[in-house]
This record gives sequence, structure tokens and C-alpha cells, in this order.
Amino acid sequence: MTKNTHAILLEYIQSEIISNEITSKIATSDDLLSTGIIDSLSIMRLIAFIEERFDQKVPPQDLVIENFISIDAMATYILQNPPSPK
Repeated sequence: MTKNTHAILLEYIQSEIISNEITSKIATSDDLLSTGIIDSLSIMRLIAFIEERFDQKVPPQDLVIENFISIDAMATYILQNPPSPK
């Protein structure tokens, strides 16, 4: 599922957050904030997407930059946290 999770996140970032000129240059390990690919508002959009797409609630204590700095970090966070109970 890791590769699938990476692909889902990358596709969302490419289609909803950034322009097509940048997309071919994104590596899953890139620091998306320091490179200017995303900003704080984009992180909030990504969190909303993660909550909806992966059926997870991101609690306030998990809203730290380390969990959302790269596609690798987001995929790791998603895989280490089970979906929210229904």
C-alpha cells in the first residue's frame, strides 16, 4: 500500500495544489515547504484530503510539520495510523 499511498498523495498535490511545470521535479523525499512547492494553507488542504481519502482523523497533537513535510512523511503517517472508527 505504501507505493499506492505515495501515488495518491503525489497525484493530489499535482492536480490540486501546484502547477504542472513543477510536478515532474517532485521526489517523494523532497521538503515540500522549504522548496516552496506547498505553503501552510496547502498543508491544511492536504490534511483535509488525508482525512477524507484515507478515512483518518488527524488529531491536534499530530499537526506537526514532520508529519507533512514530504510525501514520504505523509505516507508514513497514514500507514502508521489506522482509519478512524465508524
